[in-house]
Amino acid sequence: MAISYIELMRLAPGGGVLVIPEDGALVFDTVASTEGTQISYNTSTGAITFNEAGFYYIDWYVAPVFGLTTDGSNWAIRTSLGQQTIIGSSHTKVSVTTGFAILHAAAGETARLINVSDGALSLSQAVESKAGLIAYSVAAQTTSP
Repeated sequence: MAISYIELMRLAPGGGVLVIPEDGALVFDTVASTEGTQISYNTSTGAITFNEAGFYYIDWYVAPVFGLTTDGSNWAIRTSLGQQTIIGSSHTKVSVTTGFAILHAAAGETARLINVSDGALSLSQAVESKAGLIAYSVAAQTTSP
């Protein structure tokens, strides 16, 4: 399995304040860089597709400005085949939230970054990059005996 990666960013405010509802997907508007064909992205739905079965590492951040939550800022990777939701959290609604995950994905499986807080969250307008995500394949390393 060759190395493949994609780097996504949310730059535009989406016509004002961008609010991500509870259980809603964050849709990235910019593919900053990509290599290989193992990972693709749908800018309409926010779905990252793993075109080949294998292990994938995902790292993300979100810069919220406020939220209608009681549990802070909570974001998670959720897959189409029901893998465990992997959560990254911040104790405040105005602090950058980070997270990471390793997935063993099937060919064609998708993943999205979802707001798993108990309410809506708004992205910061004070920073240029409101959110970012990097996904890359993790190839098995073999060595000669």
